Amino acid sequence: MSDRLSTILAFASAGLLIATAGAFTALGASTGSSTPKLNVKLKNGTALEQQKLAQIERLAQQYDLSKYTLTRDLIIEEGAVAHSYPVLTLNGRFLNDDDLALSQYVHEQGHWVLMQHHRPDMPYLYRELKNLVPELPIRPPQGDGEERSSYFHLAVIMLEWHAMEELVGPERARRVLEWKKHDHYTAIYAAVLEHRAEVEKILQRYAIHF
Repeated sequence: MSDRLSTILAFASAGLLIATAGAFTALGASTGSSTPKLNVKLKNGTALEQQKLAQIERLAQQYDLSKYTLTRDLIIEEGAVAHSYPVLTLNGRFLNDDDLALSQYVHEQGHWVLMQHHRPDMPYLYRELKNLVPELPIRPPQGDGEERSSYFHLAVIMLEWHAMEELVGPERARRVLEWKKHDHYTAIYAAVLEHRAEVEKILQRYAIHF
């Protein structure tokens, strides 16, 4: 049996839909996991993208991600900046740290919470978050490069924190945020860590949650 066929059969047994640099392809039946079947496309089919797919498949079996999966369509693209829209895209980072990989997944799904359920609230949410942190730096790596989306990231990161606490516990969840505070969106993660109670109250007012 070829290595490629062995890899395909392994993914098929996990109940994922995968594709390599092409259309989505159905592979196998779903597993006993409560995580919904994910439609995963590999952008270029590289070895790293296949490793990331294997990690996501394993995490989807280990954790019930149904609550945190608003979109089931994913792309894995080596070298890409992870983003949520128009198709949720993960990169090849964090292969050696499942907690960080899991946090990337729920972070990008958190954007879909706002996009799908809270578009009318966005102007008011932006105003409240800006009043809370008036001088939030927005230039990378402190912010995401754009003012409004940097402020919306305060809400998304709070959703990420809640999700990670539920999935892996408070101690490991906080370790993830503390690590990211020194990696990317550094000012945004620091602001959420400093103003957790206030950000939570804002989210509660708009019923923003997974």
